[in-house]
Amino acid sequence: MRHIRRFPRVLLVFIGALIVLVFISVLNSETGDADKHTGSYLELAPDTATDNATEYITRKFKVKSGFHSNLPIVIMSLDSEIPDYKSADESGREIINPGVEPYTTGNILIIDNDKGENTLRKENEEFKLDNVVYESRIKIKKKGHSSYAYDKPQYKIKAVLQDGEDNDTSILGMGEGSEWVLNGSMADKSMLRNYLAYRIASEIGGNNMAPDSRFCELMTEEEGKLKYQGVYMLIESVSRGNDRIDIGKYDPRNRYSPYIVRRDRKTVYDIMLDTYGRQAGIGGSGAIWETDNWIGLKYPSAAKVTDVTVDYIEKDFSTVEKVLYSDKISLFRQYGKFIDVDSFADYFLINEYFGNYDAGLHSTYMYKDIGERLSIGPVWDFDQAMDNNMLVEMKPEDLAMQTATFYKELCRDRQFISELEKRYRQLSRSTLSTDHVFSIIDEATEYLRSAQKREWYRWAEDYMDDSAENPHNYNLEPYRAEGELLSRFNDEYDQEIDVIKYYLNKHSKAILPDLAALYRKAKIDTASGGMRELIFIAAMFLLFVPAYLINRRE
Repeated sequence: MRHIRRFPRVLLVFIGALIVLVFISVLNSETGDADKHTGSYLELAPDTATDNATEYITRKFKVKSGFHSNLPIVIMSLDSEIPDYKSADESGREIINPGVEPYTTGNILIIDNDKGENTLRKENEEFKLDNVVYESRIKIKKKGHSSYAYDKPQYKIKAVLQDGEDNDTSILGMGEGSEWVLNGSMADKSMLRNYLAYRIASEIGGNNMAPDSRFCELMTEEEGKLKYQGVYMLIESVSRGNDRIDIGKYDPRNRYSPYIVRRDRKTVYDIMLDTYGRQAGIGGSGAIWETDNWIGLKYPSAAKVTDVTVDYIEKDFSTVEKVLYSDKISLFRQYGKFIDVDSFADYFLINEYFGNYDAGLHSTYMYKDIGERLSIGPVWDFDQAMDNNMLVEMKPEDLAMQTATFYKELCRDRQFISELEKRYRQLSRSTLSTDHVFSIIDEATEYLRSAQKREWYRWAEDYMDDSAENPHNYNLEPYRAEGELLSRFNDEYDQEIDVIKYYLNKHSKAILPDLAALYRKAKIDTASGGMRELIFIAAMFLLFVPAYLINRRE
């Protein structure tokens, strides 16, 4: 009889242990769906052209009748030359030329017949422009920091109506808006780095994690003739919108406000926020502190925002900084109440995977809707990623995003690193799998097959010149290995693609081991004393209290 009476207790122990295991399994499960966001990118059809890719471009890069491309064709005509509104001193620091208006005006049109080939033909010595899918007046300026002086410029475009008001429309299926970027990316001979990262990031986090973009070929109209300018990417600017950063509209009558900010260099064109981090001298160091690591307000715009709203945003963002920078564990452990941890984890992994170590300091966008936590994104500017830094060769075995501002603080916490590990395991089986990423690289190179030849023909003097005498191109410094100085200069397109694949293949395998090492070094574990322990205690309660009561009855 005693054995029979013990049976319920054994059963209760078994059930209790099972409950504990279930709770722990739930806590450690990989929540979420790696393919939850599909983004808005479309598959790129391969280029099927068989003729000479540069046949319809002269030696002076004038476009001849019969020019055709499988990419959309963008044609710009400007009312005057684009002003040089800034320069750089000997240290590379930007100097804004006083009194110079950065924008000029003009027109833009886009040709795309959506059938794989766009052709320009002349009739009576003038080009007949068929299949125009977009046309607008524009304000346009050169953009960029280090890239500002390159021979192939990049542009910021504001589409406007005849009366000067914003012309908010969709272009080539991208999100509706009036501000766009024409990214020439002379720093990236592959022309793929930004596209690849944006497309993958879009698959992971949708429009809030990546801008949409489309390849195109740009021509400028000069004295009635078209001049070929190369392959560009037309990209959504980082701005508020239903198909961009999806936050509420600004209303100056409200005490609280949605906002978008950017950590970057100091600029006179944005409102620079005087936040806790700058007041306390946290997050930057050395000579760059004066001009670098500023929080600039991107939305609401400087033209519309009130002083009351600026004060609210400064205080709200400062609250996040105080929590993340805090040495008090009781305060730091609450960071999950103030930031969207999932977005911070995805942003870390996307930039780490592609080796984009400018992220976190430059071109780092964050946004917050009313009543929501601070999120980070979208990702931006991968020109120097994937072993394309001008000064140093990237080591694929090393992890580096943990040194970026905010991430240096978050990576003190084992719980955050655990989230990174779980999320990376999930993504590496789908969106960040080598097979998937390489398939997009191959798809894009096939799509750009003829356009790439025209791009390299147009900018051959820069792409094929590795001398230091040319100050307006982008050349990679050699590196030293085993006592020898080795060149990083590539004069063939396939070599550029090989560099990207080699880096991604090696680096993707190093991320999990490096995260494990980072976990071991972390000094804080915000999971301890938190919900995990409460659930464990509850499970123990369910296990031992019934057993105790049975013993009492016996």
